[in-house]
Amino acid sequence: MKRADRARWKRAVTAADLGELVIAWLNGEIGQTPGHLGSPDRETISLIPALTLINRAGFITDNSQLAESMNGGTWNTWVSGFASDEVLECLEKAVAGTPLLLTACRYCHHECGQRAEEWWHCPWKDMCDFWAARCPRAADKIYGSWYVCVSDPEPGRNDVLWPALEGIAR
Repeated sequence: MKRADRARWKRAVTAADLGELVIAWLNGEIGQTPGHLGSPDRETISLIPALTLINRAGFITDNSQLAESMNGGTWNTWVSGFASDEVLECLEKAVAGTPLLLTACRYCHHECGQRAEEWWHCPWKDMCDFWAARCPRAADKIYGSWYVCVSDPEPGRNDVLWPALEGIAR
């Protein structure tokens, strides 16, 4: 990571700081995130407006996937990242009544009727350790967060997840 990028991540203190740094990365102002060693993938470009709203609403995204088809295969869309108790509650409301799946863990506890079996191991500690090492002033916010994944089980569909999550910004 370039020194300037590393310094920006190290200065982050709040969840809002982290969200704004993810947005800066999405817009090419930062070359890397704690979870990405380069710029956003081509598929992410169309998601930047939604990811910007989501990060500003407090869901600090660290990974996302656009539903696409290629070479006869089709896959689903999803997004993962860090959420406070309040943001998790907003996410739960946003997906209520939809076919979307929400999985959340904190301290290796899977709650809220989650489908923890989708993860072969709990990702919370690994993700928190990775981000906290690069954002030490925000470590308490990171370790106090839920690690959340919201996915659409329907391969190829992008018109349910992203509008639902944009709703948390309202």
